[in-house]
Amino acid sequence: MAGIYGNPAVCEVCGHLGDALTCVYFDRCQGARCGLCFAPHLLDARENAQAHAHLDRWEYLCESCNTGEQRLVKLGGGARSSGARTITPPTTRASPGAESARAAAAAAALPHDLLARICSFLPPADAVLLVRRLSKALAAAAAPRVAEEQKVATALQREARRKKEYGCQSFSAPLWALQEAWPQLTGEQRKLAAARAAFHGDLAALRWALPQREDDDGALYCAAAAAGGKLEALQCAHALGCEWGERTCAEAARSGHLAVLQWARAQEPPCPWGTGTCSAAAEGGRLAVLQWARAQQPPCPWDRGTCSAAARGGHLSMLQWARGQEPPCPWDQNTCWAAARGGHLAVLQWARAQQPPCAWDTATCWQAARRGHLAMLQWARAQQPPCPWDEHTCRQAAEGGHLAVLQWARAQQPPCPWDRGTCNAAAEGGHLAVLQWARAQQPPCPWDKVICSTAAWGGHLAMLQWARAQQPPCPWDERTCIEAACRSDLVMLQWARAQQPPCPWDERTCIEAACCGHLAVLQWARAQQPPCPWDERTCIEAACRGHLAVLQWARAQEPPCPWGKETCHAAAEGGHLAVLQWARAQQPPCPWDEQTCSGAARGGHLAVLQWARAQQPPCPWHADVCFRYAADRDTREWIRAQAALEGVVLRGRRW
Repeated sequence: MAGIYGNPAVCEVCGHLGDALTCVYFDRCQGARCGLCFAPHLLDARENAQAHAHLDRWEYLCESCNTGEQRLVKLGGGARSSGARTITPPTTRASPGAESARAAAAAAALPHDLLARICSFLPPADAVLLVRRLSKALAAAAAPRVAEEQKVATALQREARRKKEYGCQSFSAPLWALQEAWPQLTGEQRKLAAARAAFHGDLAALRWALPQREDDDGALYCAAAAAGGKLEALQCAHALGCEWGERTCAEAARSGHLAVLQWARAQEPPCPWGTGTCSAAAEGGRLAVLQWARAQQPPCPWDRGTCSAAARGGHLSMLQWARGQEPPCPWDQNTCWAAARGGHLAVLQWARAQQPPCAWDTATCWQAARRGHLAMLQWARAQQPPCPWDEHTCRQAAEGGHLAVLQWARAQQPPCPWDRGTCNAAAEGGHLAVLQWARAQQPPCPWDKVICSTAAWGGHLAMLQWARAQQPPCPWDERTCIEAACRSDLVMLQWARAQQPPCPWDERTCIEAACCGHLAVLQWARAQQPPCPWDERTCIEAACRGHLAVLQWARAQEPPCPWGKETCHAAAEGGHLAVLQWARAQQPPCPWDEQTCSGAARGGHLAVLQWARAQQPPCPWHADVCFRYAADRDTREWIRAQAALEGVVLRGRRW
């Protein structure tokens, strides 16, 4: 735990020395939050002197605010640090009610502005999850910081989705919050929570969460700890049975955590590594890590991905070092297009100046066009011979909305080729000016019905209207209405159907509206003359996504929207018990079969499976199939016990 000014300190309750704001013995030490001057458990020490006889210096004034009693013994200098001793953690705890009362009494004794100041020093997770529970006034004071922390967390998650990563960088939930929320978390949420604890080095949460896990992805937690540079967390995860793999070394190398990488490789047997380790180090610009990895005996293997990763990140010195080795690190055309993608002209120029030059292909031009790097594209085409290009160059420029790049490419002699993909890409990105310019050329850039459906998918009504106003109008089909219904864009759907002739539609319009829960869109579509057609897939999609109001409305029409056993199956697999219960409560009830139970088992929805089998008569099932598909341990154990009660022998094994 940290001292009031961040100096090393020892907790007077448990004797732990460290630099974390929360004592690692928080589950035993009720005085763990002694990093700042807020000390509610000092009242516990006064009222229970015999239970806490080891407390012998709690009468000091707080050096930070001169109020309350100081609960830390500073180490190294000062009369108060003399005689400090190691203290055995307490083994007794007060009742939760008494703790809350004492905490409230201590908080009331401190001024509001002081409490708000203390809360401002809390870690991000505590600021978001804890402060709002203290009081409305403190929650209001912390609101700006909470909003900022949530904004940062959202940005990190969005970036993780873009990179198709697991998203461990957002703040880790503290142990108390994790324990409280754990029963309600899905399997994926539990994995993410444990991975975040590993990434941030929250040992208390990690030690508690890892034994609770039911997944087989132990390598995830080792990789997360390595990515965060938390050696103790990596050691903890590995000691608790989490297997590691090449990704562990790669993540340590990517983030530049050489000490973590060295420790992992020093074990017996060493943590495995591969070409991904060198590529990750190159991508992160970690030259020292790459040099160390290659200096080992035998050296860490590398391949063409190392050079392309260095080029993508613009790390010219990294690329030069890699190519200067004997033998040099291999490279190919991916190095040039990676440099073009990142806009690193100097890297591309150096690569092409070597003897022999690094190879390139059409991807170099279209990657430059996609990112709007006109200077890069111009230089590449000015070489002798010029870098090759094709229709993808115009298409990628249009998708990025880079009109100047597209105009320059088409102004060359001969012009860069294009096709209908150029207009489609402009529509997908919502770049009306690009689309208008492309269609104004002689001859115009070709287009097709995908333009209208793509504009509807993106919510670009002005683009759709312009496209249909041309002579001849841009063609369209049922996909335009489908995409408008999917995004609940009723204005666009109404406009499309109001044209002469109206945009065609079919059952998929109602299906998409039901799937996305857009009841108003579905109601409008069915209210037209003639109504938009529907079939039982409308009920299936509503049940699958848990949109009970949509399902109820659809079945209340005259005649009702058709349904079948697939409706119950979809509700069960989606875990929507209320939907399934309502469907079975109708007269006549929605039919079901064995797929309902197997769907519930596959989704890990034990409550749904239990309810289905508890009905009279019970929902039919194949116990073997359910057991084989069961998503988690609790579901499997219940199926095993239920099958035994019914005298069914489970012959199959879980896949």
